[in-house]
Amino acid sequence: MLKKRITLLSIAGLWLGVVPGVAADGRSCPELQGAKPQAHLEYLQRDRAALTPGCIAYAADQIGLQQYGPAVKTLVRYLDYRLPEDPARAHFAAISRIPTLGTIYPVTTALFQIGKPAVPDLVEAIASSATSEVARNNAVATIFDIYRSDVVESVRVLMRASKASPDREASMRLYDAAREAAAKCREPGHNSCMSALQ
Repeated sequence: MLKKRITLLSIAGLWLGVVPGVAADGRSCPELQGAKPQAHLEYLQRDRAALTPGCIAYAADQIGLQQYGPAVKTLVRYLDYRLPEDPARAHFAAISRIPTLGTIYPVTTALFQIGKPAVPDLVEAIASSATSEVARNNAVATIFDIYRSDVVESVRVLMRASKASPDREASMRLYDAAREAAAKCREPGHNSCMSALQ
């Protein structure tokens, strides 16, 4: 239930443009301030344990704002990266009660901003047995957000991938993701989403 509410608020936030990222001004990451997208990507490709949360969020934010496609594969590896709670942002949590997906998992907003070019790698992550449940759920939510103007297509994309996969287990993971996306559909498109599962 919470996951559904976070996803819905994420979509609403993205539509309204209120999920710009966690560290958009760079104050929490002086070393990357003013850097080009390639430098942000190179930062994220370092050993994750040595990186700071502020810089991870800032790098993802800047990559998304620049719609820097070469970073997609690296961003996908961060789908389960959750920002630690920031006491300075406690007022935001108190006002909204439920945080948006992008404020918890910063790369989801960046992948949404990159858009359809990110979908193949998101589908691949969903299909992979190595992908964590959190990352898989975030990949499904991000695909759904990318196709927000035609949510039925998010189900179709996952179903096509499921049918095309030669690996039975990967096919089932993709089918389950398609069902999850279909369950997010609201009227008037709900019936079309369910039909797309055929």
